[in-house]
Amino acid sequence: MKKTIFYTLFCIISINTSIIGNNQTNFHRYFWANYNHFSGNISQANDWYKSLFSAHNCVYGYKGYLTLLMDTKQFEKIVTLMPLLQKKFVQDPDVQLIFVHALQKIKKTQLADSLIISLSQSFKTHPDIVLAAAQTYLQRKEPENALLTINGYLNNTPRRPNSFIFYFLKSHIYVQLEQLPSALDNVKKCLELHPHFDKGWLLYASLYEKEGNIKEALSGYTTFLEISGSNRSVEKHLFDLTVKYNSVNEHKQHLVPQTANIDKAIILFKQQRYPQALACINDCIIHAPQNKEYKLFKIQILATMKKFTEAAENLSEWIIEQPSCDIWPKTLSLLSHNGMPSTQIAAIFTSVLAKQPDNAWCNMYCADISLRNGQHDSAKTYLEKALPHITDKILASKVEYQLALIHYEHNNYSAMLTTLEHAYELNQECPHINNNLAYYWATKGKDLAKAHTFIEKALKYDSANPYFLDTQAVILYKEKKYPEAHTILEKLSAHNNSTILLHLAKVHYSLDNKEFADTFTKKAETLVKNNKEKKALEKMKLLLAQK
Repeated sequence: MKKTIFYTLFCIISINTSIIGNNQTNFHRYFWANYNHFSGNISQANDWYKSLFSAHNCVYGYKGYLTLLMDTKQFEKIVTLMPLLQKKFVQDPDVQLIFVHALQKIKKTQLADSLIISLSQSFKTHPDIVLAAAQTYLQRKEPENALLTINGYLNNTPRRPNSFIFYFLKSHIYVQLEQLPSALDNVKKCLELHPHFDKGWLLYASLYEKEGNIKEALSGYTTFLEISGSNRSVEKHLFDLTVKYNSVNEHKQHLVPQTANIDKAIILFKQQRYPQALACINDCIIHAPQNKEYKLFKIQILATMKKFTEAAENLSEWIIEQPSCDIWPKTLSLLSHNGMPSTQIAAIFTSVLAKQPDNAWCNMYCADISLRNGQHDSAKTYLEKALPHITDKILASKVEYQLALIHYEHNNYSAMLTTLEHAYELNQECPHINNNLAYYWATKGKDLAKAHTFIEKALKYDSANPYFLDTQAVILYKEKKYPEAHTILEKLSAHNNSTILLHLAKVHYSLDNKEFADTFTKKAETLVKNNKEKKALEKMKLLLAQK
Protein backbone atom coordinates (compact mmCIF):
# COMPACT_ATOMS: atom_id res chain seq x y z
CA MET A 1 0.00 0.00 0.00
CA LYS A 2 2.77 2.44 0.97
CA LYS A 3 4.65 1.85 -2.28
CA THR A 4 1.51 2.66 -4.26
CA ILE A 5 0.85 5.86 -2.31
CA PHE A 6 4.38 7.19 -2.59
CA TYR A 7 4.68 6.28 -6.28
CA THR A 8 1.42 8.15 -6.99
CA LEU A 9 2.59 11.11 -4.95
CA PHE A 10 5.91 11.16 -6.78
CA CYS A 11 4.01 11.42 -10.09
CA ILE A 12 1.81 14.21 -8.74
CA ILE A 13 4.77 16.12 -7.32
CA SER A 14 6.82 15.82 -10.52
CA ILE A 15 3.94 17.24 -12.52
CA ASN A 16 2.83 19.96 -10.14
CA THR A 17 5.88 21.45 -8.41
CA SER A 18 6.43 23.94 -11.23
CA ILE A 19 2.84 25.08 -11.32
CA ILE A 20 2.23 25.29 -7.58
CA GLY A 21 5.23 27.52 -7.19
CA ASN A 22 8.29 27.48 -5.03
CA ASN A 23 6.53 28.58 -1.88
CA GLN A 24 7.55 25.95 0.66
CA THR A 25 4.40 26.28 2.72
CA ASN A 26 2.10 25.83 -0.28
CA PHE A 27 4.06 22.83 -1.47
CA HIS A 28 3.91 21.35 2.04
CA ARG A 29 0.10 21.76 2.14
CA TYR A 30 -0.36 20.31 -1.33
CA PHE A 31 1.83 17.31 -0.50
CA TRP A 32 -0.06 16.50 2.70
CA ALA A 33 -3.43 16.97 1.03
CA ASN A 34 -2.47 14.35 -1.56
CA TYR A 35 -0.84 12.06 0.97
CA ASN A 36 -3.93 12.00 3.19
CA HIS A 37 -6.17 11.51 0.15
CA PHE A 38 -4.32 8.42 -1.06
CA SER A 39 -3.96 7.16 2.52
CA GLY A 40 -7.74 7.25 2.90
CA ASN A 41 -7.84 10.14 5.39
CA ILE A 42 -10.45 12.12 3.47
CA SER A 43 -11.38 14.68 6.17
CA GLN A 44 -7.72 15.59 6.74
CA ALA A 45 -7.15 15.85 2.98
CA ASN A 46 -10.07 18.29 2.78
CA ASP A 47 -8.58 20.35 5.62
CA TRP A 48 -5.21 20.59 3.86
CA TYR A 49 -6.84 21.67 0.59
CA LYS A 50 -8.91 24.26 2.44
CA SER A 51 -5.73 25.59 4.02
CA LEU A 52 -3.96 25.68 0.63
CA PHE A 53 -6.71 27.56 -1.19
CA SER A 54 -7.33 30.06 1.63
CA ALA A 55 -3.66 31.02 1.76
CA HIS A 56 -2.85 31.10 -1.94
CA ASN A 57 -4.80 31.46 -5.18
CA CYS A 58 -3.31 28.21 -6.50
CA VAL A 59 -5.56 27.27 -9.40
CA TYR A 60 -3.46 24.29 -10.45
CA GLY A 61 -3.65 22.85 -6.96
CA TYR A 62 -7.22 22.01 -7.90
CA LYS A 63 -6.10 19.03 -9.97
CA GLY A 64 -5.56 16.92 -6.87
CA TYR A 65 -8.67 18.41 -5.26
CA LEU A 66 -10.85 17.44 -8.23
CA THR A 67 -9.60 13.86 -7.96
CA LEU A 68 -10.54 13.89 -4.29
CA LEU A 69 -14.03 15.22 -5.11
CA MET A 70 -14.45 12.53 -7.76
CA ASP A 71 -13.37 9.75 -5.39
CA THR A 72 -15.82 11.00 -2.74
CA LYS A 73 -18.65 11.38 -5.30
CA GLN A 74 -19.04 15.15 -4.83
CA PHE A 75 -20.17 15.64 -8.42
CA GLU A 76 -22.23 18.81 -7.85
CA LYS A 77 -19.19 20.51 -6.35
CA ILE A 78 -17.05 19.56 -9.36
CA VAL A 79 -19.60 21.07 -11.76
CA THR A 80 -19.72 24.24 -9.63
CA LEU A 81 -15.94 24.59 -10.05
CA MET A 82 -16.03 24.07 -13.82
CA PRO A 83 -16.42 27.77 -14.83
CA LEU A 84 -13.32 28.63 -12.78
CA LEU A 85 -11.16 25.72 -13.96
CA GLN A 86 -12.32 24.77 -17.48
CA LYS A 87 -9.96 27.07 -19.41
CA LYS A 88 -7.04 26.53 -17.06
CA PHE A 89 -7.17 22.76 -17.65
CA VAL A 90 -8.18 22.84 -21.29
CA GLN A 91 -5.07 20.79 -22.25
CA ASP A 92 -5.41 18.30 -19.42
CA PRO A 93 -7.47 15.28 -20.63
CA ASP A 94 -7.65 13.67 -17.18
CA VAL A 95 -9.26 16.74 -15.62
CA GLN A 96 -11.59 17.12 -18.59
CA LEU A 97 -12.73 13.51 -18.12
CA ILE A 98 -13.52 14.30 -14.49
CA PHE A 99 -15.76 17.12 -15.71
CA VAL A 100 -17.49 14.79 -18.19
CA HIS A 101 -18.08 12.14 -15.54
CA ALA A 102 -19.45 14.68 -13.04
CA LEU A 103 -21.86 16.11 -15.63
CA GLN A 104 -23.10 12.62 -16.43
CA LYS A 105 -23.65 11.83 -12.75
CA ILE A 106 -25.84 14.90 -12.18
CA LYS A 107 -27.83 14.06 -15.34
CA LYS A 108 -26.54 16.96 -17.46
CA THR A 109 -26.22 14.53 -20.33
CA GLN A 110 -26.27 17.02 -23.21
CA LEU A 111 -23.44 19.07 -21.71
CA ALA A 112 -21.43 15.90 -21.00
CA ASP A 113 -21.97 14.65 -24.56
CA SER A 114 -20.97 17.97 -26.12
CA LEU A 115 -17.84 18.12 -23.98
CA ILE A 116 -16.69 14.57 -24.73
CA ILE A 117 -17.22 15.03 -28.48
CA SER A 118 -15.26 18.29 -28.36
CA LEU A 119 -12.47 16.55 -26.43
CA SER A 120 -12.34 13.75 -29.01
CA GLN A 121 -11.34 16.32 -31.62
CA SER A 122 -8.44 17.57 -29.47
CA PHE A 123 -7.29 14.24 -27.95
CA LYS A 124 -7.67 11.81 -30.84
CA THR A 125 -5.30 9.23 -29.36
CA HIS A 126 -6.55 9.25 -25.77
CA PRO A 127 -8.24 5.83 -25.37
CA ASP A 128 -10.73 6.79 -22.63
CA ILE A 129 -11.87 9.90 -24.46
CA VAL A 130 -12.17 8.11 -27.81
CA LEU A 131 -14.15 5.25 -26.24
CA ALA A 132 -16.51 7.64 -24.44
CA ALA A 133 -17.00 9.73 -27.60
CA ALA A 134 -17.77 6.63 -29.69
CA GLN A 135 -20.35 5.49 -27.14
CA THR A 136 -21.89 8.96 -27.15
CA TYR A 137 -22.22 8.89 -30.93
CA LEU A 138 -23.88 5.48 -30.71
CA GLN A 139 -26.38 6.76 -28.13
CA ARG A 140 -27.16 9.58 -30.58
CA LYS A 141 -27.67 6.96 -33.30
CA GLU A 142 -24.67 8.22 -35.27
CA PRO A 143 -22.75 4.97 -35.94
CA GLU A 144 -20.77 6.45 -38.85
CA ASN A 145 -19.31 9.16 -36.57
CA ALA A 146 -18.52 6.52 -33.95
CA LEU A 147 -16.59 4.55 -36.59
CA LEU A 148 -14.69 7.63 -37.73
CA THR A 149 -13.65 8.37 -34.13
CA ILE A 150 -12.49 4.81 -33.45
CA ASN A 151 -10.65 4.53 -36.78
CA GLY A 152 -8.90 7.83 -36.09
CA TYR A 153 -7.60 6.35 -32.85
CA LEU A 154 -6.59 2.96 -34.28
CA ASN A 155 -4.89 4.49 -37.33
CA ASN A 156 -2.76 6.84 -35.21
CA THR A 157 -1.69 4.63 -32.32
CA PRO A 158 0.40 1.45 -32.17
CA ARG A 159 -1.55 -1.77 -31.71
CA ARG A 160 -1.81 -2.43 -27.98
CA PRO A 161 -3.43 -5.27 -26.00
CA ASN A 162 -6.19 -2.94 -24.76
CA SER A 163 -7.10 -2.06 -28.36
CA PHE A 164 -9.29 -5.18 -28.34
CA ILE A 165 -12.22 -3.17 -26.94
CA PHE A 166 -12.18 -0.81 -29.94
CA TYR A 167 -12.34 -3.69 -32.42
CA PHE A 168 -15.16 -5.20 -30.35
CA LEU A 169 -17.09 -1.93 -30.48
CA LYS A 170 -16.42 -1.62 -34.22
CA SER A 171 -17.86 -5.09 -34.72
CA HIS A 172 -21.05 -4.09 -32.91
CA ILE A 173 -21.31 -0.95 -35.04
CA TYR A 174 -20.99 -2.95 -38.25
CA VAL A 175 -23.74 -5.26 -36.97
CA GLN A 176 -25.98 -2.19 -36.63
CA LEU A 177 -25.04 -1.16 -40.16
CA GLU A 178 -25.81 -4.71 -41.35
CA GLN A 179 -22.26 -5.15 -42.68
CA LEU A 180 -21.65 -8.72 -41.52
CA PRO A 181 -18.23 -9.35 -43.17
CA SER A 182 -16.76 -6.22 -41.56
CA ALA A 183 -18.29 -7.17 -38.21
CA LEU A 184 -16.66 -10.61 -38.40
CA ASP A 185 -13.31 -9.16 -39.44
CA ASN A 186 -13.23 -6.83 -36.43
CA VAL A 187 -14.34 -9.36 -33.84
CA LYS A 188 -11.52 -11.62 -35.08
CA LYS A 189 -9.03 -8.77 -34.54
CA CYS A 190 -10.52 -8.26 -31.08
CA LEU A 191 -9.95 -11.94 -30.19
CA GLU A 192 -6.41 -11.92 -31.61
CA LEU A 193 -5.55 -9.29 -29.01
CA HIS A 194 -7.59 -10.81 -26.18
CA PRO A 195 -8.26 -14.55 -26.76
CA HIS A 196 -9.93 -14.86 -23.34
CA PHE A 197 -12.52 -12.15 -23.89
CA ASP A 198 -15.74 -14.11 -23.38
CA LYS A 199 -18.10 -11.47 -24.83
CA GLY A 200 -15.93 -11.40 -27.95
CA TRP A 201 -16.42 -15.15 -28.43
CA LEU A 202 -20.17 -14.80 -27.92
CA LEU A 203 -20.34 -12.11 -30.61
CA TYR A 204 -18.09 -14.21 -32.87
CA ALA A 205 -20.44 -17.19 -32.49
CA SER A 206 -23.62 -15.21 -33.11
CA LEU A 207 -22.15 -13.59 -36.22
CA TYR A 208 -21.13 -16.92 -37.71
CA GLU A 209 -24.57 -18.28 -36.88
CA LYS A 210 -26.17 -15.38 -38.77
CA GLU A 211 -23.86 -16.10 -41.68
CA GLY A 212 -24.99 -19.74 -41.67
CA ASN A 213 -21.58 -21.14 -40.74
CA ILE A 214 -22.87 -23.36 -37.92
CA LYS A 215 -19.58 -25.19 -37.41
CA GLU A 216 -17.72 -21.96 -36.54
CA ALA A 217 -20.68 -20.77 -34.46
CA LEU A 218 -20.55 -23.96 -32.38
CA SER A 219 -16.81 -23.47 -31.85
CA GLY A 220 -17.42 -19.89 -30.68
CA TYR A 221 -20.23 -20.79 -28.26
CA THR A 222 -18.13 -23.66 -26.84
CA THR A 223 -15.15 -21.34 -26.27
CA PHE A 224 -17.43 -18.76 -24.63
CA LEU A 225 -18.67 -21.38 -22.15
CA GLU A 226 -15.14 -22.63 -21.44
CA ILE A 227 -14.05 -19.10 -20.54
CA SER A 228 -17.15 -17.72 -18.80
CA GLY A 229 -18.40 -20.88 -17.10
CA SER A 230 -22.03 -21.92 -16.81
CA ASN A 231 -24.62 -19.96 -18.77
CA ARG A 232 -27.92 -21.83 -19.09
CA SER A 233 -29.34 -19.93 -22.06
CA VAL A 234 -26.13 -20.27 -24.09
CA GLU A 235 -25.73 -23.93 -23.09
CA LYS A 236 -29.26 -24.73 -24.26
CA HIS A 237 -28.72 -22.81 -27.49
CA LEU A 238 -25.47 -24.70 -28.07
CA PHE A 239 -27.24 -28.02 -27.60
CA ASP A 240 -30.13 -27.11 -29.93
CA LEU A 241 -27.74 -25.73 -32.54
CA THR A 242 -25.55 -28.85 -32.40
CA VAL A 243 -28.55 -31.11 -32.90
CA LYS A 244 -29.65 -28.93 -35.81
CA TYR A 245 -26.14 -28.98 -37.32
CA ASN A 246 -25.89 -32.76 -37.05
CA SER A 247 -29.38 -33.12 -38.51
CA VAL A 248 -28.54 -30.93 -41.50
CA ASN A 249 -25.30 -32.82 -42.18
CA GLU A 250 -27.03 -36.15 -41.93
CA HIS A 251 -29.84 -34.94 -44.17
CA LYS A 252 -27.31 -33.98 -46.83
CA GLN A 253 -25.70 -37.40 -46.68
CA HIS A 254 -28.85 -39.51 -46.48
CA LEU A 255 -31.82 -37.65 -47.91
CA VAL A 256 -35.14 -39.23 -46.93
CA PRO A 257 -38.39 -37.74 -48.25
CA GLN A 258 -40.17 -35.72 -45.56
CA THR A 259 -43.49 -37.25 -44.59
CA ALA A 260 -46.57 -35.52 -43.26
CA ASN A 261 -45.63 -36.87 -39.81
CA ILE A 262 -42.25 -35.12 -39.57
CA ASP A 263 -43.83 -31.83 -40.64
CA LYS A 264 -46.49 -32.34 -38.00
CA ALA A 265 -43.85 -33.19 -35.36
CA ILE A 266 -41.96 -29.97 -36.09
CA ILE A 267 -45.14 -27.89 -35.86
CA LEU A 268 -46.17 -29.54 -32.59
CA PHE A 269 -42.67 -28.99 -31.14
CA LYS A 270 -42.80 -25.29 -32.00
CA GLN A 271 -46.23 -25.13 -30.34
CA GLN A 272 -44.64 -26.70 -27.22
CA ARG A 273 -46.96 -29.71 -27.48
CA TYR A 274 -44.09 -32.04 -26.70
CA PRO A 275 -45.88 -35.39 -25.98
CA GLN A 276 -47.70 -35.15 -29.31
CA ALA A 277 -44.47 -34.20 -31.12
CA LEU A 278 -42.74 -37.19 -29.51
CA ALA A 279 -45.46 -39.54 -30.70
CA CYS A 280 -45.13 -38.21 -34.26
CA ILE A 281 -41.33 -38.53 -34.35
CA ASN A 282 -41.52 -42.08 -32.95
CA ASP A 283 -43.77 -42.93 -35.84
CA CYS A 284 -41.22 -41.43 -38.25
CA ILE A 285 -38.44 -43.56 -36.72
CA ILE A 286 -40.55 -46.73 -37.08
CA HIS A 287 -40.86 -46.03 -40.82
CA ALA A 288 -37.22 -44.94 -41.27
CA PRO A 289 -35.17 -46.56 -38.44
CA GLN A 290 -31.78 -45.56 -39.95
CA ASN A 291 -32.60 -41.86 -40.28
CA LYS A 292 -30.32 -39.99 -37.87
CA GLU A 293 -32.19 -36.73 -38.43
CA TYR A 294 -35.36 -38.18 -36.92
CA LYS A 295 -33.43 -39.67 -34.01
CA LEU A 296 -31.67 -36.38 -33.24
CA PHE A 297 -35.00 -34.57 -33.26
CA LYS A 298 -36.35 -37.16 -30.82
CA ILE A 299 -33.45 -36.46 -28.43
CA GLN A 300 -34.11 -32.74 -28.72
CA ILE A 301 -37.77 -33.28 -27.75
CA LEU A 302 -36.85 -35.55 -24.82
CA ALA A 303 -34.20 -33.09 -23.59
CA THR A 304 -36.70 -30.22 -23.74
CA MET A 305 -39.12 -32.35 -21.70
CA LYS A 306 -36.24 -33.10 -19.26
CA LYS A 307 -36.72 -36.83 -19.89
CA PHE A 308 -32.98 -37.42 -19.64
CA THR A 309 -33.18 -41.10 -18.65
CA GLU A 310 -35.22 -41.97 -21.73
CA ALA A 311 -32.91 -39.87 -23.95
CA ALA A 312 -29.85 -41.60 -22.49
CA GLU A 313 -31.36 -45.07 -22.99
CA ASN A 314 -32.01 -44.31 -26.66
CA LEU A 315 -28.52 -42.89 -27.17
CA SER A 316 -26.92 -45.85 -25.40
CA GLU A 317 -28.74 -48.21 -27.73
CA TRP A 318 -27.69 -46.26 -30.84
CA ILE A 319 -24.05 -46.03 -29.69
CA ILE A 320 -23.89 -49.83 -29.34
CA GLU A 321 -25.53 -50.26 -32.75
CA GLN A 322 -23.06 -47.87 -34.44
CA PRO A 323 -19.83 -47.79 -32.39
CA SER A 324 -17.85 -45.95 -35.10
CA CYS A 325 -20.36 -43.10 -35.37
CA ASP A 326 -19.49 -40.05 -33.26
CA ILE A 327 -22.93 -38.37 -33.45
CA TRP A 328 -24.50 -40.37 -30.60
CA PRO A 329 -21.72 -40.07 -27.98
CA LYS A 330 -21.36 -36.38 -28.88
CA THR A 331 -25.11 -35.83 -28.41
CA LEU A 332 -25.03 -37.67 -25.08
CA SER A 333 -22.15 -35.49 -23.91
CA LEU A 334 -23.98 -32.32 -25.01
CA LEU A 335 -26.98 -33.18 -22.85
CA SER A 336 -25.00 -31.70 -19.96
CA HIS A 337 -25.62 -28.30 -21.58
CA ASN A 338 -29.34 -28.98 -21.43
CA GLY A 339 -29.46 -29.82 -17.74
CA MET A 340 -28.61 -33.52 -17.57
CA PRO A 341 -26.21 -34.19 -14.63
CA SER A 342 -22.69 -35.07 -15.78
CA THR A 343 -22.63 -37.98 -13.30
CA GLN A 344 -25.60 -39.53 -15.10
CA ILE A 345 -23.90 -39.03 -18.48
CA ALA A 346 -20.70 -40.64 -17.16
CA ALA A 347 -22.69 -43.59 -15.87
CA ILE A 348 -24.24 -44.17 -19.32
CA PHE A 349 -20.83 -44.06 -20.99
CA THR A 350 -19.48 -46.49 -18.40
CA SER A 351 -22.33 -48.93 -19.03
CA VAL A 352 -21.64 -48.80 -22.79
CA LEU A 353 -17.92 -49.37 -22.21
CA ALA A 354 -18.74 -52.44 -20.10
CA LYS A 355 -20.18 -53.92 -23.32
CA GLN A 356 -17.78 -52.26 -25.77
CA PRO A 357 -14.48 -51.55 -23.95
CA ASP A 358 -12.76 -50.68 -27.24
CA ASN A 359 -15.25 -47.95 -28.21
CA ALA A 360 -12.90 -45.06 -28.97
CA TRP A 361 -15.53 -42.32 -28.87
CA CYS A 362 -16.96 -43.36 -25.51
CA ASN A 363 -13.47 -43.55 -24.03
CA MET A 364 -12.67 -40.07 -25.32
CA TYR A 365 -15.88 -38.55 -23.96
CA CYS A 366 -15.29 -40.24 -20.60
CA ALA A 367 -11.81 -38.70 -20.62
CA ASP A 368 -13.35 -35.29 -21.32
CA ILE A 369 -15.75 -35.64 -18.36
CA SER A 370 -12.86 -36.77 -16.12
CA LEU A 371 -10.73 -33.76 -17.14
CA ARG A 372 -13.58 -31.36 -16.43
CA ASN A 373 -13.88 -32.90 -12.96
CA GLY A 374 -10.12 -32.71 -12.36
CA GLN A 375 -9.71 -36.51 -12.44
CA HIS A 376 -6.51 -36.64 -14.49
CA ASP A 377 -5.63 -40.27 -13.72
CA SER A 378 -9.02 -41.48 -14.98
CA ALA A 379 -8.71 -39.28 -18.07
CA LYS A 380 -5.29 -40.74 -18.80
CA THR A 381 -6.65 -44.29 -18.58
CA TYR A 382 -9.55 -43.55 -20.93
CA LEU A 383 -7.31 -41.79 -23.49
CA GLU A 384 -4.82 -44.66 -23.46
CA LYS A 385 -7.68 -47.11 -24.09
CA ALA A 386 -9.01 -45.00 -26.96
CA LEU A 387 -5.69 -44.43 -28.75
CA PRO A 388 -5.10 -47.92 -30.30
CA HIS A 389 -8.56 -47.81 -31.90
CA ILE A 390 -8.25 -44.40 -33.60
CA THR A 391 -7.40 -44.60 -37.29
CA ASP A 392 -7.52 -40.87 -38.09
CA LYS A 393 -4.00 -39.39 -37.67
CA ILE A 394 -5.15 -35.88 -36.76
CA LEU A 395 -7.51 -37.18 -34.08
CA ALA A 396 -4.81 -39.51 -32.75
CA SER A 397 -2.37 -36.57 -32.53
CA LYS A 398 -4.92 -34.63 -30.46
CA VAL A 399 -5.28 -37.54 -28.05
CA GLU A 400 -1.47 -37.84 -27.75
CA TYR A 401 -1.27 -34.10 -27.15
CA GLN A 402 -3.83 -34.28 -24.33
CA LEU A 403 -1.94 -37.19 -22.77
CA ALA A 404 1.25 -35.10 -22.90
CA LEU A 405 -0.49 -32.30 -20.96
CA ILE A 406 -1.54 -34.80 -18.28
CA HIS A 407 2.04 -36.10 -18.01
CA TYR A 408 3.20 -32.48 -17.64
CA GLU A 409 0.73 -31.88 -14.78
CA HIS A 410 2.17 -34.97 -13.03
CA ASN A 411 5.78 -33.79 -13.58
CA ASN A 412 6.44 -36.85 -15.72
CA TYR A 413 8.54 -34.98 -18.28
CA SER A 414 10.11 -37.95 -20.03
CA ALA A 415 6.65 -39.44 -20.74
CA MET A 416 5.46 -35.99 -21.80
CA LEU A 417 8.29 -35.66 -24.33
CA THR A 418 7.75 -39.17 -25.72
CA THR A 419 4.03 -38.54 -26.16
CA LEU A 420 4.56 -35.11 -27.71
CA GLU A 421 7.04 -36.56 -30.19
CA HIS A 422 4.48 -39.24 -31.15
CA ALA A 423 1.92 -36.49 -31.68
CA TYR A 424 4.42 -34.53 -33.77
CA GLU A 425 5.06 -37.55 -36.00
CA LEU A 426 1.32 -37.74 -36.68
CA ASN A 427 0.79 -34.01 -37.24
CA GLN A 428 3.96 -31.96 -37.70
CA GLU A 429 2.09 -28.76 -38.58
CA CYS A 430 -0.03 -28.57 -35.41
CA PRO A 431 1.01 -25.25 -33.79
CA HIS A 432 0.09 -26.33 -30.24
CA ILE A 433 2.26 -29.44 -30.45
CA ASN A 434 5.13 -27.30 -31.78
CA ASN A 435 4.60 -24.75 -29.02
CA ASN A 436 4.72 -27.37 -26.27
CA LEU A 437 7.82 -28.97 -27.72
CA ALA A 438 9.43 -25.52 -27.83
CA TYR A 439 8.52 -24.93 -24.18
CA TYR A 440 9.90 -28.32 -23.14
CA TRP A 441 13.24 -27.76 -24.89
CA ALA A 442 13.51 -24.23 -23.47
CA THR A 443 12.92 -25.40 -19.91
CA LYS A 444 13.38 -29.07 -19.00
CA GLY A 445 15.19 -30.10 -22.20
CA LYS A 446 17.68 -27.19 -22.07
CA ASP A 447 18.20 -27.10 -25.83
CA LEU A 448 17.44 -23.56 -26.98
CA ALA A 449 18.29 -24.26 -30.62
CA LYS A 450 15.57 -26.93 -30.76
CA ALA A 451 13.21 -24.64 -28.87
CA HIS A 452 13.68 -21.91 -31.50
CA THR A 453 12.94 -24.36 -34.32
CA PHE A 454 9.62 -25.43 -32.84
CA ILE A 455 8.41 -22.00 -31.73
CA GLU A 456 9.12 -20.56 -35.18
CA LYS A 457 6.78 -23.19 -36.68
CA ALA A 458 4.06 -22.37 -34.15
CA LEU A 459 4.35 -18.60 -34.70
CA LYS A 460 4.30 -19.08 -38.45
CA TYR A 461 0.83 -20.53 -38.03
CA ASP A 462 -0.41 -17.87 -35.56
CA SER A 463 1.92 -14.95 -34.86
CA ALA A 464 -0.51 -13.27 -32.41
CA ASN A 465 -1.24 -16.27 -30.16
CA PRO A 466 -0.38 -15.17 -26.57
CA TYR A 467 0.70 -18.68 -25.51
CA PHE A 468 3.11 -19.01 -28.42
CA LEU A 469 4.49 -15.51 -27.76
CA ASP A 470 4.87 -16.37 -24.08
CA THR A 471 6.97 -19.42 -25.04
CA GLN A 472 9.10 -17.22 -27.32
CA ALA A 473 9.64 -14.85 -24.39
CA VAL A 474 10.69 -17.77 -22.16
CA ILE A 475 13.28 -18.81 -24.75
CA LEU A 476 14.63 -15.23 -24.89
CA TYR A 477 14.70 -15.14 -21.09
CA LYS A 478 16.73 -18.36 -21.01
CA GLU A 479 19.15 -16.71 -23.46
CA LYS A 480 19.39 -13.76 -21.00
CA LYS A 481 17.84 -11.46 -23.60
CA TYR A 482 15.76 -9.78 -20.91
CA PRO A 483 14.75 -6.57 -22.74
CA GLU A 484 13.45 -8.57 -25.73
CA ALA A 485 11.52 -10.92 -23.42
CA HIS A 486 10.13 -7.92 -21.54
CA THR A 487 8.88 -6.29 -24.76
CA ILE A 488 6.85 -9.40 -25.63
CA LEU A 489 5.49 -10.10 -22.15
CA GLU A 490 4.53 -6.49 -21.44
CA LYS A 491 2.17 -6.60 -24.41
CA LEU A 492 0.65 -9.86 -23.11
CA SER A 493 0.09 -8.70 -19.51
CA ALA A 494 -3.47 -7.51 -20.28
CA HIS A 495 -4.54 -11.15 -20.80
CA ASN A 496 -4.54 -11.70 -17.00
CA ASN A 497 -2.91 -15.11 -17.25
CA SER A 498 -1.03 -16.21 -14.15
CA THR A 499 1.80 -17.97 -16.02
CA ILE A 500 2.41 -15.01 -18.33
CA LEU A 501 2.40 -12.58 -15.39
CA LEU A 502 4.89 -14.73 -13.45
CA HIS A 503 7.17 -14.87 -16.49
CA LEU A 504 6.97 -11.08 -16.67
CA ALA A 505 7.77 -10.85 -12.95
CA LYS A 506 10.88 -13.03 -13.48
CA VAL A 507 12.03 -10.80 -16.33
CA HIS A 508 11.56 -7.67 -14.21
CA TYR A 509 13.50 -9.34 -11.41
CA SER A 510 16.37 -10.12 -13.80
CA LEU A 511 16.30 -6.50 -15.00
CA ASP A 512 16.61 -5.43 -11.32
CA ASN A 513 13.08 -3.98 -11.33
CA LYS A 514 12.19 -5.61 -8.01
CA GLU A 515 9.15 -3.40 -7.36
CA PHE A 516 7.56 -4.28 -10.70
CA ALA A 517 8.44 -7.95 -10.14
CA ASP A 518 6.56 -7.78 -6.84
CA THR A 519 3.56 -6.04 -8.47
CA PHE A 520 3.13 -8.66 -11.19
CA THR A 521 3.68 -11.52 -8.72
CA LYS A 522 0.82 -10.20 -6.56
CA LYS A 523 -1.37 -9.81 -9.62
CA ALA A 524 -0.60 -13.40 -10.66
CA GLU A 525 -1.49 -14.63 -7.15
CA THR A 526 -5.16 -13.73 -7.69
CA LEU A 527 -5.28 -15.73 -10.95
CA VAL A 528 -3.58 -19.07 -10.20
CA LYS A 529 -5.67 -22.07 -11.26
CA ASN A 530 -3.63 -25.25 -10.79
CA ASN A 531 -0.79 -26.78 -8.80
CA LYS A 532 1.80 -25.92 -11.45
CA GLU A 533 0.94 -22.23 -11.24
CA LYS A 534 0.84 -22.35 -7.41
CA LYS A 535 4.37 -23.83 -7.28
CA ALA A 536 5.67 -21.24 -9.76
CA LEU A 537 4.09 -18.50 -7.65
CA GLU A 538 5.69 -19.76 -4.44
CA LYS A 539 9.11 -19.93 -6.14
CA MET A 540 8.77 -16.32 -7.30
CA LYS A 541 7.67 -15.15 -3.84
CA LEU A 542 10.66 -16.89 -2.26
CA LEU A 543 12.96 -15.25 -4.78
CA LEU A 544 11.57 -11.81 -3.94
CA ALA A 545 11.83 -12.48 -0.21
CA GLN A 546 15.58 -13.06 -0.51
CA LYS A 547 16.25 -9.41 -1.35
